[in-house]
Amino acid sequence: MKKLLLLLLIIPFSLTSQELVKDIYGYSKIYQVKDKSQDEIHKLVKEWVGKNFKSPKEITLYDDKDKIIIQNKFKMSPRILQTAQNTTSNYRVSGKMIFFIVDNKFRLEMHLEDLYSFDGKKGNPNSHWEIPSNQIDEKFVKKLLFAGYLNVKQFSGFSIFDIEEKGDKKSKKATKYVAKEMKKGVYIKRIRKVAADLNTEVSSVYNSVDEHFKNVVKEDW
Repeated sequence: MKKLLLLLLIIPFSLTSQELVKDIYGYSKIYQVKDKSQDEIHKLVKEWVGKNFKSPKEITLYDDKDKIIIQNKFKMSPRILQTAQNTTSNYRVSGKMIFFIVDNKFRLEMHLEDLYSFDGKKGNPNSHWEIPSNQIDEKFVKKLLFAGYLNVKQFSGFSIFDIEEKGDKKSKKATKYVAKEMKKGVYIKRIRKVAADLNTEVSSVYNSVDEHFKNVVKEDW
């Protein structure tokens, strides 16, 4: 135990999991890199970008000593999803990776840009936080299906129950549609897989940065 504590104290690089941050609609993580100047960390970040992207110049949106911004496309996007009742939805996601760099540390934020469409009806961008945060439950899926069946923009100000009370024929059809879909359980499984795949890919990016800096400090040590 004493040897383990000593090892943790002398390793000049700290590993923690990335955090969900709703305000930026994405993820954030701070890396402590002991005895590395801002310029040295900037150089190491650029090395990581060069190793992991085919055309670094094309995807680099901003590059200065204290900040690097790159465009990131997800392999799992777009994801086409079909319900048990043959309606099709589409989930598209891309993101920006922002490295904020100072002496001895940097912060990596991943800002997502996503869009959910249901049978050709587009929702509002960045309005489905449950997917990036991997919090898919029946209530959320019912909301997706119901709003998609109707029209996201037209009924965005009403809840499911408000519309039902008004006796709208289309909403009654939507309610029946949602009930059948939820009973079959196909769509909720597919949405959960989309959320899981997105989070797996996000984790793989952060893990890659972890590995790059861990290897660097090991060599220096």
